[in-house]
This record gives sequence, C-alpha cells and structure tokens, in this order.
Amino acid sequence: MIKSNDGKHLALFFIITLAWTWGFGFAPVFMGIEGTPLGTFLFYFGGGAPSVTALFIVFLTYSKEQRKDYFMRCFSFRYMGIKWLVLTVLFFTLISIVAIGSGVYLLGYEMPGMNYIHAIIQNPLNLFLVLFFSVISGPLNEEFGWRGYALDRLFIRFGFTGATLLLGFIWGIWHLPWYFTPGQAQYDLLQNSLFDAIMYIPSVMLLNFAVSYVYIKTKRSILAGALVHMLGNLLGSQLLSPYSTEISMTIRYTKMLFCGCLALYCIFSKKFKEEYHKLF
Repeated sequence: MIKSNDGKHLALFFIITLAWTWGFGFAPVFMGIEGTPLGTFLFYFGGGAPSVTALFIVFLTYSKEQRKDYFMRCFSFRYMGIKWLVLTVLFFTLISIVAIGSGVYLLGYEMPGMNYIHAIIQNPLNLFLVLFFSVISGPLNEEFGWRGYALDRLFIRFGFTGATLLLGFIWGIWHLPWYFTPGQAQYDLLQNSLFDAIMYIPSVMLLNFAVSYVYIKTKRSILAGALVHMLGNLLGSQLLSPYSTEISMTIRYTKMLFCGCLALYCIFSKKFKEEYHKLF
C-alpha cells in the first residue's frame, strides 16, 4: 500500500539520485581527469545512485511485509515466467535484425563487428561473462530504483502514460554525464550529431513503454522490468559491437519505431487498460 507521505519520499528519491549521479558523473569533467583511474571510479560510482538510494528508502520506510513483497518482485521468476522472457528476447532480436538489414543492405552501412557473438561461438562459457557485465552495466545499479521504487508511485499519481513518459524523461536526463565522458555511447552521439544526441532522450522515453508494458503484464515484476532493460542493451548494442555511428542510430530509430507502436497499443487498447486498472 502506498502511503500518503510517499510523495515526499519519491521526490527525495529523484533529488538524491540525480544529484548523486550528476555530481560524481560530472566531477571528472570539471576536474579534467576523464579516463584516469580516479575519474573512472567517480563516474561509475555515480551510476549506482538509483538502486542504492531506493534501497535505503525501502529499508528505512517499508514495513516487514512491504520489504518482503519488494524483494520477491525483485528476484522471483514466479511473477515473470518464461513467456515474457522469450517474448522480450524475440522483440529486441527482431529490432536488431530489421535495423541491421536496413542499414547494411539498403543504406550500405558497414556490418557490425559482433565481437561478443564471435567470442561466445568460440567458447560458449563466455556467454556467462557477457551476461554478468550486461547485468551490472545497467539493471543492477538502476532497477531497484526506477521500476522497483518509483514506477508504482508515478502510476498512482499520473496514470500509465503520464508515469511512463515522466519516468522515461528522468531516466533519459539522468544520463547527462554520459554525454561528456569519452567512451560512452552518448558522448559519441554528441560528437557526431546534436540532433541524434537530443533524440536519445525520447528514445529512452519510448523504450520505457516496453519496460512498463512488461511490468504490468507480469503483475509488477521488478525482475521483468530489469530484464527488459538488460535485454534491450544486450541485444541492441552490446552483442553487436563494435559498430559504426550510422548503424547505432539505425538501431536506435528502429527501436523507437517498434516501441512507439507498442506505446500506441498501450494507450488505446481497452484490454491492456483493464489489466492496468486491476493493479492500480
């Protein structure tokens, strides 16, 4: 049950998360130490803010029953099931196939190197290493907060569409330090095209519809939301790297198209609205 004072806790969550990430994320830029061991440590230390902040609030404000429900939804596969794992894999795989096919065979872009896929083919055990880094590079340090703590409260205040757009926007601008840190995808976008860099924000907002959709379909499984986040990164970028900026943007705009279609379904589908209102 969401308490009346949770609005203050939610605002506190966003303020601390953004201040923490932006403070440590921009510190290497202001200090001129990007790429050094200290600069890298500060940057990645800021990346854990959403999950760490949320966990502090959960332990300080949740009852024993609420904490049990929270962590069950974080770690139990019972809520998600195999069905939504398979469908999510197929969804992002289809996006990558369409994007690469369009980019390489229609637009003449260079085929992605797919170094991770080659490494897995040579030694299947490398898959576990790839999955490990995929988990810690986004879902682990973010999803205890974005979906685990914030999303339900935003749903109650703004409804499905408003909450999904708002959280997607915050999730997008949370990445601002990435634009000024060499080696990050957002940095490369900004160096290549201001338009493409700006479009990263709406692309995250549309991706958030896919996460919110699966979250509702799995009866508020935080694990499911984290897996959508992870698989979107894994199948849409990590397994395909290295690749050109042109292929990167082709994948991003294709993902926006697919997620935009899913967003329209969520907004206009009576069946989905009924499923949502059973939960909120």
